[in-house]
Amino acid sequence: MAAALLATATLLLSMGPTSAGDTGVPASYRLGVFPYIPVVTIDRIYGPVAAQLAEDLGRPVNLKTKPTFEQFLEELENESYDIVMVHPFLYVDARDKHHYLPLARLDEPLTAVVMVREDHPAQTLHDLAGGKIALPPALSAVSELVKAALVGEGLKPETDVVLEYYRSKPSCLQAVAIGRVDACGVPRFALSQIDPTNEFKLRPLFETAGVNNFVFAAHARLPQADRIDICKSILAWPYTARGRAILAGGAWTRFVVAEDSDYDDVRRHVSKMRALAQR
Repeated sequence: MAAALLATATLLLSMGPTSAGDTGVPASYRLGVFPYIPVVTIDRIYGPVAAQLAEDLGRPVNLKTKPTFEQFLEELENESYDIVMVHPFLYVDARDKHHYLPLARLDEPLTAVVMVREDHPAQTLHDLAGGKIALPPALSAVSELVKAALVGEGLKPETDVVLEYYRSKPSCLQAVAIGRVDACGVPRFALSQIDPTNEFKLRPLFETAGVNNFVFAAHARLPQADRIDICKSILAWPYTARGRAILAGGAWTRFVVAEDSDYDDVRRHVSKMRALAQR
């Protein structure tokens, strides 16, 4: 299995572009991780990732992030990161506008769950019309998924339902628990981490359709051989003790080779939301 995955990675990445221009290859690489969790947690989870990649590439890999999604997006736009770990909506922006190429993605779908208080009368997403939904930062994948779900239910965000953005997922859930808002959208994977014993006394009202999950990507200025080696390193994690520790640290199952077409459904989400905003 491991040999087949690594062979697939080599084949697919060897079919991609070899360079984005004569920008030069840096002596060390910058690994940028989008700020979906606190910085201290990013350091704990992704420090071992950077160390493993550095060992496999034979050059330093420096872990970087930013306090906010907006600041991280600015770095993406400046193409200052050599390798990135991003959610699917940020990936589409990075690929389509900023010369980043897919390497490996998490092999499970990303969904958002809309949570309400146990005593809330709503039974469907449409029952939240006229109410308020709390969401993580506007540039988060969860916010994009929930807005798309609202549109799918015939509700126009900010017209039929008020959206309030919070800096963290726990504060979003807390807003529901104290009755400040009617509901909160969070990623499915985060529920067991944030409120494992349901101290907030919430229940799931709606789960969005899934999209392909978090993805590692590399700037096209990296040599093709390095992009292949990065992908091989990530795909090999299930087969070594050190790699399994990395997966456990991130609460991940495994990663598979990512292809750009894996995110075409995300592009459709983005196009639909842009068309709605122009009406």
